[in-house]
Amino acid sequence: MNAFKFRIASILTLTGLLAGCGSNVPLTETKPAEPVKTVDVAPAPAPAANLVTGNFYCEMGNRIALASDAGGAVKLTWKGRAYPMTAASTSTGAVRLEDKSSGLVWIQIPAKSMLLNTKSGQQLANECKLR
Repeated sequence: MNAFKFRIASILTLTGLLAGCGSNVPLTETKPAEPVKTVDVAPAPAPAANLVTGNFYCEMGNRIALASDAGGAVKLTWKGRAYPMTAASTSTGAVRLEDKSSGLVWIQIPAKSMLLNTKSGQQLANECKLR
């Protein structure tokens, strides 16, 4: 009989201890911290110092003229139409100029240059070289 009383006493004690651990105080609501908003105030990249301008002759008879004025503005002329180009940064060191409204992208590396249309996903001129 002593073992039975001991078990009951143990169960009651354990129940009392567990009940004492509970709390009626509501937990405060925690909200995740607001993400830090940063404003990119860096100016648009200027055309690279290694930008080559002039008349480029490409495969399949395509010709492209690339000109830069004293203010740094770059104009690409292709098929009789001029496009204002802005520099875009690259991780490879290649010169990348783009006109977002038309989708034209001019990529220039030392060996050759090419003209792409990002809106249609087409390569317009390849193997463009200065003459």
